[in-house]
Amino acid sequence: MKKILVSCFALILSASMLYAGDGFQLGVKAGFNSSSFDTSNGVKLNNETYQNVKNDFKSGYILGAWTSFPLAGNISLRPEVYYSKKSGKVEYDSAISETLNYYSWDIPVLVKLNILDLDVVNIYGLAGPALSIRADEKVSVDERSFDSGKMKSANWNLQLGAGVEVMRFGLDARYEWGLNDISSKSGIDRKTRALMFSLSYRLF
Repeated sequence: MKKILVSCFALILSASMLYAGDGFQLGVKAGFNSSSFDTSNGVKLNNETYQNVKNDFKSGYILGAWTSFPLAGNISLRPEVYYSKKSGKVEYDSAISETLNYYSWDIPVLVKLNILDLDVVNIYGLAGPALSIRADEKVSVDERSFDSGKMKSANWNLQLGAGVEVMRFGLDARYEWGLNDISSKSGIDRKTRALMFSLSYRLF
């Protein structure tokens, strides 16, 4: 994980030196999310099958940096690196309650389309894949014998959203779909879902 993160930061630093005079942008961002760990019905654990699984959203946060590279016309590439906390609550047959907290380094690589680009205001759309690399996880369950297992070390997601930029400040909203099963334990099919809002500031 450390090698991947170091490589990403090195790539951003190298790109800044290459594109600083050609439309390259670098900034920081912070925000919050409302996420869930969408667990399918029919969970099989400890010789029990749970048919009625309820997934609830809980709040988390994001904190990191972003870059922007012009591609063609009003289209640019927007890689990001940020630390994220995603949380969710799962109930199994209204008998067992589990709260999950997933801490990760997220690396989205998004295509940015400027929809309305004026001198002061820019409205844009975003879409692309995002890689989540697990940093830590904490699970709280009200039944000690219940064990849903650890989550996988990496998870692929798809992000889709829109935002507005005013001078150096930006505000965006996006939704994230987990593309693969994040649970490492057989018998559980679990994917992440997250609604994210963030405030950004362009350094240059």
